[in-house]
Amino acid sequence: MVKVSLSQKSQEQFIRRLQNFAKKTGQTMRDAALEQAALACQDAATFTPPMPKGGGKGLSKAAELAGENAVEGDIRKMFVSANDRYSRNAANVLAINLAYATKSNDFAMFNKLIGKGSMKALQGLSPVMQRIANDYDYERAFKKAKNYLNKSNPVLSDYGTLGFVFNIRPVHNQIKGKFGGRIGKNIKPVRRKLLVETTAELKEYIKERQAMVGMIKAGWASALRSLPKPMINGVPKDFGVDLLKVSWINRHNKVQGTSSLSATDKAVDLVVTNPSGNVNDIATNADVLGLVYANRIKQMRARFRKHLDTAIAEENSK
Repeated sequence: MVKVSLSQKSQEQFIRRLQNFAKKTGQTMRDAALEQAALACQDAATFTPPMPKGGGKGLSKAAELAGENAVEGDIRKMFVSANDRYSRNAANVLAINLAYATKSNDFAMFNKLIGKGSMKALQGLSPVMQRIANDYDYERAFKKAKNYLNKSNPVLSDYGTLGFVFNIRPVHNQIKGKFGGRIGKNIKPVRRKLLVETTAELKEYIKERQAMVGMIKAGWASALRSLPKPMINGVPKDFGVDLLKVSWINRHNKVQGTSSLSATDKAVDLVVTNPSGNVNDIATNADVLGLVYANRIKQMRARFRKHLDTAIAEENSK
């Protein structure tokens, strides 16, 4: 778990604002702290990626879609399907793998790659290679390919793979690991894309990884649920309920957020924790803590003004 904290000055400023907020709204410091902690959990989930363009709205359906698109985009930077007829990358990667199979005299791999002429990416190869791939005398086709590709100088991929990647997850994780677990927008993670046999297989893997979208935010929802409810005028109140309504976040239960509370008449010590909240520096890079702090200060001011306006209106109505 990576800890992120505010500066001492900011912490002291927040405590002073919280004390004033509690006093003006007629709450105990314990209950004011619990209210703000619950809302801070919601804010943290809101400001943690994924978010739609323009930022914020991190609890929206648009945020979920942004996350799913980011996952698919990252995976397609690394892998391509051999039966994708529309991808120039697919044809190029297939050609390199075919050349390597002939150079290493790997007849079995060559036959897997051409798939009896069924691989759609073959349509992007040269006419000569297309005819070779469609030759049903496989030994003759292999000999023709060896002769045709004799002058080629293929090399293995960055990850030492040849032919199809049948188990995508470990290779995907290995590539992501080189970049701290997250692929930047303008980063090309592999020199040459790796080959997956079918489009269906690639789509299935993308869907599997997209199901993980919202997992980091879920730690904040878990931390929120662990908090006691603050009391206002003797009545327990729910705060942060917008976060708890988001199904694509709350479907995850692997990340367990926590809270700890120690309160006396003079002091309150309240901590909320999301053990995955800053995985791969996601919160640091998005300045989540700074945004949460600024929003809590802003919202406490707005709440105080509303409270004051209500009190004035009630007094004027007498």
